[in-house]
Amino acid sequence: MAKLALIGIAAALAAPHVLARVHTGAAPGGAVSAFGAVWVANDTAGTLARIDPRTNRVTRRVRLRPGVFSVARGFGALWVVNYKRNALTRVDPRSGRVRSVQVGAVPFDVLAAHGRVWVTAWAAGRLVEVDPRSLKVVRRIRIGPRPTGLHAAGGALWVGFGRSATAIARVEPATRKIERIEVGVRAPSWFVAGTRDLWIQAADNVLVHVDPAKRRVVGTLSFGRTLAQGSLAPDGTLWIPDKEQNLVYRVDPAKARVVDSFPAGPGAFFALRAHGSMWVTSYAGDEVWRFRPSGP
Repeated sequence: MAKLALIGIAAALAAPHVLARVHTGAAPGGAVSAFGAVWVANDTAGTLARIDPRTNRVTRRVRLRPGVFSVARGFGALWVVNYKRNALTRVDPRSGRVRSVQVGAVPFDVLAAHGRVWVTAWAAGRLVEVDPRSLKVVRRIRIGPRPTGLHAAGGALWVGFGRSATAIARVEPATRKIERIEVGVRAPSWFVAGTRDLWIQAADNVLVHVDPAKRRVVGTLSFGRTLAQGSLAPDGTLWIPDKEQNLVYRVDPAKARVVDSFPAGPGAFFALRAHGSMWVTSYAGDEVWRFRPSGP
């Protein structure tokens, strides 16, 4: 308990410091740390940009098509979904070569876990299972209307949902058994990355805390206006971007309270922990902001 209290105090005293602003391309969305770099999917630009964390410069732009949004790593490759082309693309990080497969109407998120690549198809209401070696669709699982974010925790896959949904889904990877967990808040969509428990962005400005083992809601916290994809920071706080207010909120998970907020670029959208820093994409702009998690 003392350690958790110290985390909250440290977060309150030290403000994050901007180390760099890296131009990656129009409408940067999802990002991932892989193969010694940070990779950013730029929606409007239709590119996957590689940032060298030593120089804070883009060293490569893999040309895809407009509509690239979420990106994941796994099985020696990068995996990018394109919601305009209904495609999952495998990108070789060394050669930049690409191969694609059609996965279903409006792919939303992608995750490499449990020997497969998984994609949520928003409009199709499917969880799509892809073999990473053959790049063939293995299954199209009826998961429910408008599936959104994906997360791996506790030996299972977790699926968020948009619009009027008030539950998330737990999927057993071996059997594909689906279990619904009611959270009591509409549109539980994005999962905060890096946490042991589940923290889910819902209803635009609500963060829902779920115990994955007990399959129950621990609590909820309301703040901001339009929250997006968050991540656990090195100091133990949760960084939650607010794309409407162009801010990042820091949340103390032990006390379930907002510590502070700070500017993070237009349309602050996706927070990533990588290379000793926190990175935040500016979806309404063309930059990724790199922060030192705690200031001097």
